Amino acid sequence: MEVKNVLEIYEKKRERVQEFNLTNDLFAGKVFEDVEASRELCSILMQKPGLRLKSVRTQYVIRNLQSHSVQLDFLAEEDSGNIISVELQMYSENEPFRRTRYYTSCIDMSILEKGREYYELPDVTVLYITKSDFIGHKRGSYQIHRKAGGKSQSIDVGNGVHERYFNLKYSTKDAKIDELLRYLQDSDPFYQTESFPRIVERVNFYKIKRKGVEIMCEITDRIRREGKIEGRIEDIMQLLEELGKIPAKIAQRITQETDLNVLAGWLKCAAAVSSISEFEARMAGIPSETGSEPY
Repeated sequence: MEVKNVLEIYEKKRERVQEFNLTNDLFAGKVFEDVEASRELCSILMQKPGLRLKSVRTQYVIRNLQSHSVQLDFLAEEDSGNIISVELQMYSENEPFRRTRYYTSCIDMSILEKGREYYELPDVTVLYITKSDFIGHKRGSYQIHRKAGGKSQSIDVGNGVHERYFNLKYSTKDAKIDELLRYLQDSDPFYQTESFPRIVERVNFYKIKRKGVEIMCEITDRIRREGKIEGRIEDIMQLLEELGKIPAKIAQRITQETDLNVLAGWLKCAAAVSSISEFEARMAGIPSETGSEPY
């Protein structure tokens, strides 16, 4: 019976992860944290068979204390020192070109240290993959060229930023790129290909192998839990803000709490009280996992 239960649990978990494909940020982040899998993706999209990567970071956050921080789907460094940023944007947005502009500026600021010269900036290639053809010329790929000049003559004025846009709606007229883009949507763990075998191997690991399935389920459970925690914290803070200014010590205790049961109690309390001082007095009776002493 115990063996049967273990197998049933595994099968249920395996069913959960089958819904993932490589257009999903979470799943893609795990698959492409592998350098060889990232190399296969980048070399095909950039049409550079000899591409070599030194490192790759997925779900990479560039924090900016004074302005908008960014989270890159994955950022890779070539052996040459040049940078590749891959973005998977499966939802519609108004300004993808401006997103690229801001993202590349954040990458530059994170790389160029004080006192360094501009010529030391590495080239940055952006590989931007979308579900629909937002540019609208019924093509599967577009490469942006920076030129100056008149109608009769123009010259390249490259600044080291290379932008390539791909979509899942139309053919790119390149067999390998089309095969890869189709696979991003299908993500069949048993797919046979000579073009990107490591990517398929990684998909198989996270969809079929017990250890990989466990990792994916743990991550999704944690994200769901963290989402619930953040949601309850926001609800509590909103209710208290309607009662007046929230003292820093109370705000800190609420935002650091990770026990959903405690937060549920505080939420009911915040909805019932008529003042912040009343909330403070009543929250002391609800034990917290954070180790904070009750007031």
